[in-house]
Amino acid sequence: MSEKRLNPDINKVDIGVRELTTITIYPLSAHDQFDLTSRLVNTITTLAENDQFKDMSNEQALEFIQTAIKENLDIVLEYAVDEPERPTMKDLTNNQIYNIVAIIFEVNYEGFIKNFKDLFERGKTLILGAQKM
Repeated sequence: MSEKRLNPDINKVDIGVRELTTITIYPLSAHDQFDLTSRLVNTITTLAENDQFKDMSNEQALEFIQTAIKENLDIVLEYAVDEPERPTMKDLTNNQIYNIVAIIFEVNYEGFIKNFKDLFERGKTLILGAQKM
């Protein structure tokens, strides 16, 4: 009989406004990670290209950012938390949202970005070294 092993990238987080509950944060699949990245890039691009944004009042800018977080947080939670444990915005404090997003970034993006930057540098070194020969 084969022994099942748990992914070491699985994290537990306590959430709740009045009473704490523990939820499990799973790493994203490569498919979900790329989909989420596209969504976030589109949101950031929309924000950067929106000429009206610089003319918005603080309240309007805050509303735009708040809407972007709400829309994307639901998707992030859908990818990373099983449905029976999935919290809603009513279940989370700002610090808890930050902790969840930080875990997802660290597990799914931080190492990925660093490793691929290193890989590209190694490739560049090999290509440039071969050209000098």
